Amino acid sequence: MALKRFLFLSLLILLAVSGLKAQETTVRKSEIIETYKGRQHYIHFMEQGQTLHAISKAYGVTIEEIKNSNPDMPEVLRANEVIMVPVMGNAAAVPTEKPKEQQVVKPAQEKPVQVKQGGTEHIIAPKETWYALSRQYNIPVKELIAANPGTDTLRIGMKVFIPEPKQAEAKPGYKLYKVQPQETLYGISLAYGITVEELVRINPGLENGLRAGEEIYVPESPQQTAVKQDPPAKTGDGYIRHQVERKETLYSIARHYGVEMADILKANPGLGATLKKNDILLIPRPGSVTAKKENETPRVDSVVLGRPVFEEARPAPFSGNADCRPGAAEKRVFNLALLIPFSLEEADSVYTGDPMRLKQPSEYRSLDFIQFYEGALIALDDAAERGVDVKVHVYDADAGEGLTKTRRILANPEMQKMDLIIGPLFAKGFETVASFAAKNKIPVINPLSQRSGIIQNNEWVVKVQPSNSAGYDNAARTIVRQYSGANFVVMRRNGTENALMAEAFLNSLRRHAGNPAAVQEVNYSKEQDAGLTARLKAGQPNVLFMLTGDKALIPALMRRMNDVREKYDLTVVGLTDWEDMEMDINYLQNVNAHFFTPWFVDYTRPEVLRFVEKFRERFVSEPELSRYAFLGYDLTAYFLDALSTFGPGFLNCVPDFKRQGLSNDFRFFKQEGGGYENSSLSVYRLNNFKREVVKGTE
Repeated sequence: MALKRFLFLSLLILLAVSGLKAQETTVRKSEIIETYKGRQHYIHFMEQGQTLHAISKAYGVTIEEIKNSNPDMPEVLRANEVIMVPVMGNAAAVPTEKPKEQQVVKPAQEKPVQVKQGGTEHIIAPKETWYALSRQYNIPVKELIAANPGTDTLRIGMKVFIPEPKQAEAKPGYKLYKVQPQETLYGISLAYGITVEELVRINPGLENGLRAGEEIYVPESPQQTAVKQDPPAKTGDGYIRHQVERKETLYSIARHYGVEMADILKANPGLGATLKKNDILLIPRPGSVTAKKENETPRVDSVVLGRPVFEEARPAPFSGNADCRPGAAEKRVFNLALLIPFSLEEADSVYTGDPMRLKQPSEYRSLDFIQFYEGALIALDDAAERGVDVKVHVYDADAGEGLTKTRRILANPEMQKMDLIIGPLFAKGFETVASFAAKNKIPVINPLSQRSGIIQNNEWVVKVQPSNSAGYDNAARTIVRQYSGANFVVMRRNGTENALMAEAFLNSLRRHAGNPAAVQEVNYSKEQDAGLTARLKAGQPNVLFMLTGDKALIPALMRRMNDVREKYDLTVVGLTDWEDMEMDINYLQNVNAHFFTPWFVDYTRPEVLRFVEKFRERFVSEPELSRYAFLGYDLTAYFLDALSTFGPGFLNCVPDFKRQGLSNDFRFFKQEGGGYENSSLSVYRLNNFKREVVKGTE
């Protein structure tokens, strides 16, 4: 009996396996080969019933290698999709690309192209591929290859035939819509009152992404459908019940249903500041009295990195004179311009040469300020959740000494309507934009310059980076407050190193201490250790400012100060560079080392941890202080908050407007006859081998 059961089960397994093999369509190996990222690949067109397993066997590669060559490949492959299969095995049989110095450019091909009626002829330029031609002429790769029989590998100077795009067939109830640059599936679906899923169902080709210039089917007239509609709360009350899901915000829900956040808040008077999962909201039905008017022209959002830009409210007249009271600003849409040097002209092609010569990510100028931009995007999200209505205009500004892009941006009429400009980040371009801002009375923010000269004679400029003099004075004031009554000693290595810094600290300490005799100075090159210890006083606190970055001197001085710390009750104030020097970390801990810096992030704060988590989730990378991620967030959040609180005349209010940032608590003062400068910085110390902000920092 057991033997019969075993034979029966074995037969079932064999039948199942053979059935699976029968269903798996035979794969015919492609003859079309292209070079992508320095490696040759077959261009394979999927057919009905083909699987990755069958394709990998036909081409002699692993499934993992296919996936690595197609990082954007969907989980479920469909007929007519194109995938790249790396060339393996008999490499000699594959045409290989010669090094550039050995290449011979053939301006002509063996077979002349027969230009048929209704098409055009294209001459292949360097680095062009079937994919590039497909995107340029908006024709599928398969149709291009079919129109050029016998042409497998593209070469420079080769002529290919480009057929005219096929005319789309008419669909009852739908019309053709031409996709505009920067439009997204989400924005188009919102404009025509359907879901993204429905839009893709109507246009199956959209599964592979949306391209500017292509024509897609949309409803003949915008439909009034709402996502996730449930039965109304009451018959005829004009509301939809919505159950809040994980990670949803008031902003995203309002966008989902095509209504304004203010209308949702009116419909839910007891709604708190934070939405919780499974909360039930009443959503005004589109077309109701509280929602958008039916006759309004649908607005299509622009999108930055796949996220919709906040743009629900209609512009309303605003006086422009700020009343420095919270909530004094009138309701309206604010226009923000971000001028960031993306150097997009350096990222407009795909490198297909030797992979060993690929540049490191840090060598691409387009990524120099990407984290600044990403931090600003998170600040925009947070502002939207607070109900700030802002339309964001992002521009690729000049890097270095160039002005071409900057002039082109300022020639755009919409720039005169800005309520706030952030950037550009380079001096030459900023000077031009600052003059434009003054002429049009628009506040403009300089994120990086320390020069106080940029705010002279221009009351519309705000300088975020503290100047050296302002920073030293702030640090001195903080230290004096923390160690009132101490003996202060300023040590300089010689008469030249950090001379201006030493003079600034001496003057500030004498002014804030109230007793000039409590402040002494030492020139170490002349007096050595004896002169230094002679300035210290036993029986009272001593604060020693060691204003040198000498990598040979500092470790030795720390060892000596460590030996006398108990006798003199010593606190040492140094430069942040010390933390990167090779020395016993215990020395810094034992002498109660203090440091001062304009930008400091305390990773124990919940707000910082929340930002880091958001940044990781959205951009799959770590926010770095040195790459301006926190700066981008802090200054965007601060000025949007000020703008929405006080209106376009907010500059009058910033000296008294306080908002705790993640890396800097901005404190602005107005230069006489000029603009505004930030003077805030942090003083921190090492406590139990952890950085701890000193109280009283401003």
